[in-house]
Amino acid sequence: MGTIHLYTNRKIQSVLFEAKKEVETILFPERYLNSLSGKERKELPGKILPLLKRYQKFMLSKRRINPRAGKTLYQGDQGRLVRVNLRIESEAWILLGVLSATHGVSRCFMVNYLLWLDDSGVGDSIDEALNVGCPPFHNSYSYIWHLDLLGKRIIRRIEFDPDPLFTDS
Repeated sequence: MGTIHLYTNRKIQSVLFEAKKEVETILFPERYLNSLSGKERKELPGKILPLLKRYQKFMLSKRRINPRAGKTLYQGDQGRLVRVNLRIESEAWILLGVLSATHGVSRCFMVNYLLWLDDSGVGDSIDEALNVGCPPFHNSYSYIWHLDLLGKRIIRRIEFDPDPLFTDS
């Protein structure tokens, strides 16, 4: 009788912040790209990390964009979408992925949503309320996707530390 070897290490572990930037493809609405100057288009890759720093607390504290835990929303009704290759810091790409997954949307959707928030002036109203006197990011994040097959439920949840809502004083 043969032996079956089972792999028991159930996690993938990598270095979090690599010093290099990777080329990633983001879909943008054509009308948005056409509204940008050449200089603004070149600055797009560098805007993602500052947008995350500005809006991540707001996004973590608001109702999830997609209420269906088993589905991922992509851009819809945006008109023609244009693929743009951007050199993005690994830190920004990873944080964008966690934030997007928590809200049940694609990274492309989240980038465009953060740009829309910024263009709408939302950041000006939340800067003093959420971002004064605290670091731009939490120390750690855990994204949990819980599948309860017996109860027929899917739960997406994010935990972060420190959690300002549930800290011991």
